[in-house]
Amino acid sequence: MKRLALIALAGALAVPALAQAQRLAPMKAGALGKMCSTTSTRTACDAYLSGLTDGVTLAQIKAHNSGDAAAPTGFCVPASEDIAAMRAKVLSWLKAHPDSLAKPVGESVFTALHDSYPCDVKK
Repeated sequence: MKRLALIALAGALAVPALAQAQRLAPMKAGALGKMCSTTSTRTACDAYLSGLTDGVTLAQIKAHNSGDAAAPTGFCVPASEDIAAMRAKVLSWLKAHPDSLAKPVGESVFTALHDSYPCDVKK
């Protein structure tokens, strides 16, 4: 009976950890770099960049609207910036950081956007 109780307790303790797990795309940053550099797949690259940017921006807006004014901001792309300029900055960043090409695409692109579009921290 004790063994069954320990197994149940272990399972209950594991649930919060599983709830925190998030899916990451299996694609690597190098594959996106190739897509962004090829005319025939550039639209897919632009869609990925737009989706990631929208997701991060909307998560930030939701955090602030929910009362979390201290939620960190990952990057701040100006509204006037077009997707071609964003693509060029991400490609430049990937070329400057070849070690990132084997990493998950989201991790590398997020970091590229973070480095390329820092937020104004004037207080």
